[in-house]
Amino acid sequence: MRVIFLGHACHLVEVGGLRILTDPWLTDPIFEGLVEHDPPLVFGLGDLPPFDVIALTHGHLDHFNAPTLAAVSHKSIPVVHPPAPFTEVAHNLRLLGFTNLQARADFVPFEIGSVRIIPTPSRGIMEECAYIIEGPDGRFWNGADAPQPADVVEDIAARFGRVDVAAVSHNSFNQPTLLGLQAMKSADHGPQEGARSLRILGARAALAAASNMRWCGPEGAAVTARVIRRSHADFRAQVARDAPAIEFLDLRPGDAWSSDTGVERAVVRGTSPPRVAHDYIHAFLGTGERWCPPGRPSTEDTFRRDLPARLVLAPEVARLVNQRVVIEVTGDDAATYTVDFRAPGSVPVAGDAGAAYGFRIHDRDWKDLFERRTSWQVVASADRLNVTRFHPGAPPAGLNFVYGLQAVFP
Repeated sequence: MRVIFLGHACHLVEVGGLRILTDPWLTDPIFEGLVEHDPPLVFGLGDLPPFDVIALTHGHLDHFNAPTLAAVSHKSIPVVHPPAPFTEVAHNLRLLGFTNLQARADFVPFEIGSVRIIPTPSRGIMEECAYIIEGPDGRFWNGADAPQPADVVEDIAARFGRVDVAAVSHNSFNQPTLLGLQAMKSADHGPQEGARSLRILGARAALAAASNMRWCGPEGAAVTARVIRRSHADFRAQVARDAPAIEFLDLRPGDAWSSDTGVERAVVRGTSPPRVAHDYIHAFLGTGERWCPPGRPSTEDTFRRDLPARLVLAPEVARLVNQRVVIEVTGDDAATYTVDFRAPGSVPVAGDAGAAYGFRIHDRDWKDLFERRTSWQVVASADRLNVTRFHPGAPPAGLNFVYGLQAVFP
């Protein structure tokens, strides 16, 4: 088995004579120019050897990167992905021309030759899986975005046994700070949970994953420091303390680890691809899909006409939010409405009706959501959205209503 680390959550896994590419993100920037690789890319998709399968963990733009996927020439390649209707993964793959979609629920394998690609549960934000990739010469676990709870990892270990190498999230990604809130978890949560996962899995070797990115622009360094609170060095130190028998792989993008030869440096090198103007799929492809009629809507139109129409056609989406929410729209076309997501199709009430959950958003961003110029995940990652009211706690309290809105505006 050989694993080439390509940055963030992107790996090229060579096992059983096949190559599986995970979460391909090989262009910059993403999130409307807000985020880029750190360290910078020194290769692109065209510098990789041929691969046989793509495996996607979820639909966020740092894992499902439209420009990278658009550049894949062989659109009949199998693409393994979780069933993800709320983030439109299958729909977006079809928009990009892919024809061999292999949706798999947790623990339902996709088999090709002697290789099995098996989704495992992930308790990330939404519609996410992790993966076991195994063949006759090894077993790799891609832990995706979130450090997984012990009971999830114990189940994986009981089903599959020891893994050769694991890519584990560790960075204590602090989403609440982008919403104007304090962190919900200790910064040490990521390294500690990641090291615990490695011990449970009995991993022979491990690498830090899903963290090679930084925010761009004048405030980029400050935002990055707020959001990504623990580094590779922190994780390495935690693994040395908690799991000293596990080899920590200090890989830079383009480096590889092989069960036969160990670490190999710079096995992939090439040219940084041109920077892209937009990676949100509807803007990138110019699909013309909208949640409102032609023409720029007014704020009142979005609440009295467009949002009720969206929710009545997709009541299961509204139920993901399942709260009354006060939405304050600022800017030139400002307004405040209270929306009852428990009653899809009902007309929102003008003004603040005292709901316990709320957020503030600029009218430009709010209207762009309805025109599909942007998505909720972009706005929520842009430091342009403020949560004004919420109850701390597990779903459906806490910030669950914010994450549920990804399904309203995918």
